[in-house]
Amino acid sequence: MEKKSLEEIKKLYGIDRKNILTVSEVSEYIKNKLANDPKLNQIYVLGEITNISKPISGHIYFDTKDEHSLLSCVFFRGDSKKLSFEIENGMEVLILGSITTYEKKSRYQLRVSSILPVGEGAFYLKFKQLKEKLSKEGLFDEEHKKEIPLLPKIIGLITSKTGSAIKDVLKVLKNRFPNINVKLVPTSMQGDNASKEIIGAINLLNGFEHIDVIIIARGGGAKEDLMCFNDEELARTIFKSKIPIITGIGHETDYTIADFVADIKSPTPSVAAKDAVPDKQELLEKISSLRNELKKGYDNFVKNKKKEKEVKRYRIVIVVFGIALFIIILYIIKSFMGH
Repeated sequence: MEKKSLEEIKKLYGIDRKNILTVSEVSEYIKNKLANDPKLNQIYVLGEITNISKPISGHIYFDTKDEHSLLSCVFFRGDSKKLSFEIENGMEVLILGSITTYEKKSRYQLRVSSILPVGEGAFYLKFKQLKEKLSKEGLFDEEHKKEIPLLPKIIGLITSKTGSAIKDVLKVLKNRFPNINVKLVPTSMQGDNASKEIIGAINLLNGFEHIDVIIIARGGGAKEDLMCFNDEELARTIFKSKIPIITGIGHETDYTIADFVADIKSPTPSVAAKDAVPDKQELLEKISSLRNELKKGYDNFVKNKKKEKEVKRYRIVIVVFGIALFIIILYIIKSFMGH
């Protein structure tokens, strides 16, 4: 601060220099206060990530919020490199960091040391890591996908006996192929024991004869309700199944590990039923059309055969007539030479 300005302030307002702070001094004071407050250093902050920015510097800037407030955060490159997952907008996280100030803009912020996923964030991290592991092992490769039979004798259905999925699947199957046989194995479709029950159902159906395809069906729900389908043991059981498996889990936008391993991933339980069997009426119409085409082809074949016979007869007549004519001409020539 210039000495002249301070002298003028002293004359005009009677305020001494010791009572005046510069902008930098205020910022420095606040910075020191925050740095020495144990309640603001290495604290855990729970919130939802929003407004992520990732400039070329390698630092990550974002805000974390709750229902009432928003806190600016900076995750410097050296610390962010240790992060084992990608943070995304909308992800709920637990952030470890300290409150500091950004002096140039007189703004306080949370300097992040580490981030832990919670809620859907934790689910997402588990899902991502398992997906990468199984993908590297080849469990999702197309070459391992089993073909769905055109007309299965018996369909194995794994679903809850009280949910909406069973009604949707059975309704579609009845409309498409009324006399199709279904072997139902009811299981839980969410909760701690669900994945084990589904594994048991798959193994049970693999022990029966004449089951040509299995449908695993569950209606829509929150992502945490679908976590049983992100189980590693379940994924490996689906992969090892001798019977092809179709999954119809959740809504069209939902994806689980089970979907990636399955031979067909259908967007909904109803579509899974459509993928399992053809439409009987359409099949009958196709058969009728093929029969008509076959009859038409056969009729043309017979017609062409008749034409070929007529041509052969005509050729024989011409040959016989030619031979007879040749003999007559020879006879005439001999007769003429004898005279």
